[in-house]
Amino acid sequence: MKTKTKTYNRGLFIFRRDFRINDNTGLIHLSKHCKTILPIFIFTPEQITNKNKYRSNNAVQFMIESLFDLRDSIAKKGGTLLFFYGVNENVIEKCIKDMDIDVVGYNLDYTPYAIQRDTEIVKMCSKHGVDVETAFDYYLHEPNTITNNGGETYKKFTPYYDKASQTKVELPNNALVTNFDSLTHPHHVSLEQMWTKYVDENKLLAVHGGRKEAVKKLKSVVYPNDRNDLTTQTSMLSAYIKFGCVSIREVYHKFIKNKPFTRQLYWRDFYANILLANSKVLGKSLNSNYDKIKWKTNKKWFDAWCNGTTGFPIVDAGMRQLNTTGYMHNRARLITMCFYIKTLLLDWREAEQYFASKLVDYDPANNNGNIQWVMGGGADSQPYYRIFNPWLQSKEHDPDCIYIKTWIPELKDIEPKHIHTWNTNYNVDVYPKPICDYTEQTKKVLELYKNYLEK
Repeated sequence: MKTKTKTYNRGLFIFRRDFRINDNTGLIHLSKHCKTILPIFIFTPEQITNKNKYRSNNAVQFMIESLFDLRDSIAKKGGTLLFFYGVNENVIEKCIKDMDIDVVGYNLDYTPYAIQRDTEIVKMCSKHGVDVETAFDYYLHEPNTITNNGGETYKKFTPYYDKASQTKVELPNNALVTNFDSLTHPHHVSLEQMWTKYVDENKLLAVHGGRKEAVKKLKSVVYPNDRNDLTTQTSMLSAYIKFGCVSIREVYHKFIKNKPFTRQLYWRDFYANILLANSKVLGKSLNSNYDKIKWKTNKKWFDAWCNGTTGFPIVDAGMRQLNTTGYMHNRARLITMCFYIKTLLLDWREAEQYFASKLVDYDPANNNGNIQWVMGGGADSQPYYRIFNPWLQSKEHDPDCIYIKTWIPELKDIEPKHIHTWNTNYNVDVYPKPICDYTEQTKKVLELYKNYLEK
């Protein structure tokens, strides 16, 4: 964080994915140095429209729900959250000129897009003699601060975790921000207008946005003893963390004694570090040897996987949960990704894009890190020969087929033992036969991986 003793008249604070006024590092910092704070949010065409090939209607819905809640929170403090549509630096420049802004503040993000965006903002502010105040807020530890002894980014999770978990995580900051401005601007847009234009409402969305919903969830959640059991509810906090409806510090300190849970938060930090140090992973394998693999193209298989009609019940249940609710149990995410890549041998990048287009909690670093872990070419990945057998996975993680029958109701009258062996006793009048022979296909995949990776 850049810290100045200077005081300002009016500061502009840009909300991004930190939709709360509680424990918001950048907002609290800026408020201490300004007489008043003008809060804004910018809808950008490259993110909100269909120009974005990773756009998720579910995520946009959750985001705007969260913005409604944030708007109300700021209004209760006497302020007005203004919304704009346009290019980031153009909108900010207009605010600087029209509203007498003398400092701009925001929390830092670390994706390639965010870094480029902020570079342009700083350049524009400098041109106008306006200071920029930034803060670290989104992770347990600022990316690129937990490194190995050579100052390099860890590529193995365990040594990263061992070091990071010994480093203090700040407590939530309970300071109240009350010095919000209540100005208007002729070019601001209404949130209702953005909802109407950009949201096709999913009434079956697994979680709904906003600080109020996040706090309720945080207070009530009980993390399961077996997080791989498909019949138990996971924390369902991921979207709230992604959009900052709760701070990562609030979540960490709520679960500080639950090491399996906090370990998952460190995985999130780990993947943020990987992306910051290796922007190429958005499109290429971290391990370049895996880029040699010639992935197959099979539209019939791809469509069956997307639609949950592969004839592999555990895979289809996961995909139908995703398509319906914008969410998928973490174990199911691994099973469905592994099936797509290491059984069907289809291009992992298309699976990554499909997940992004459906997930309510889509996060570029996390999503990419997980799918590369499954594929084998990412950071601390599973070896290429480790493949999740969908028949064994369903027996182990959904023995009574509760999860499967929830999402594939056409199997509700079929005994679990027959569902777990659907490949040997399928009935196409009830549910599709498997689109491939798993054993035969896996042999082909292993042979192909071996040819490319063990030459």
